[in-house]
Amino acid sequence: MSSPIAKLGHVAASTPDLEESLWFFRDVLGFNVTERVDGVAYLRGMRDWEHHTLSLAEADRAGVDHVAFRTRDAAALEELAGTFEAEGTEVTRVAAGEERGQGEAIRVEKFGHPYEFYYDVEKPDAPADQRSKLHNRLYSEAGANRIAPRRIDHVHLQDAVSPDHAAWLGDVLGFETRERYRGDDGELWGWWMAVTALPHDIAIHRETAGTDPLFHHVSYHVDDFDDLWDAADVLAEHGIAPDGGPGRHAITQADFLYVSDPASGIRVELFAGPGYLNFEPDWEPIEWTADEIGGATDHQWIGRGPEWVGLPYVDAE
Repeated sequence: MSSPIAKLGHVAASTPDLEESLWFFRDVLGFNVTERVDGVAYLRGMRDWEHHTLSLAEADRAGVDHVAFRTRDAAALEELAGTFEAEGTEVTRVAAGEERGQGEAIRVEKFGHPYEFYYDVEKPDAPADQRSKLHNRLYSEAGANRIAPRRIDHVHLQDAVSPDHAAWLGDVLGFETRERYRGDDGELWGWWMAVTALPHDIAIHRETAGTDPLFHHVSYHVDDFDDLWDAADVLAEHGIAPDGGPGRHAITQADFLYVSDPASGIRVELFAGPGYLNFEPDWEPIEWTADEIGGATDHQWIGRGPEWVGLPYVDAE
């Protein structure tokens, strides 16, 4: 099917200490602040075109408010709303400007995960003193720190109903399964799915029955493996230990480093590569098993990944 989704847009999160989180994302990692208003900071990477790819709202506790995808056009957004309503899913309409830099949007909760979909979005230029002289970039490299994430890459979610979740992503939203992992129990454990040429725009993995749905991480692209060592150097200077890596994934082939914001617990993966790009119209999902690349919590090619501990959603009880 032709997907109504064009790309991953942003993650909206909450932090109990906005100043501390801004120190981490802006000063340590090198994100750019597009604007800050009403207790919310809107950030993006060096080569993110949209108004923001991450927002941080000060709140009593940490959590993720929603994961947002941009549709291919305005008509696709309305078609999605009709599809959700027809299947009996409650649709929340978000007025233009309610989220800064964004036009009208819709939000739904599926399998315990809050999703947002939008099309209209602002693409503000970088401030004059930060602007690149290259017209196909926004921010100048001259003012960037050593990490400076380039662009948002993917998100990873976890829940106890992942087979149904993966089927919905494929059947309703048109995501293609690029790779998957089958655990020791013979059941599928993880799905890496995409609507773009990237190895994945979203990944999900299965937890035990009764486990609450959680947000595991948001990933940002950096240019190459050496950038991950630079990031590890910078983190060490600030006394921050990575959650995992530097290393290399077997699944997706990309290099990685994971680190969490000390104030909010929001985990960021710096994702170098991108591993591979997929332009095949007849792609068949690649399947891995535990005897090939280890157990579900350690299926890396080189190094070790993070623990599978996620962040709750803002509206979760």
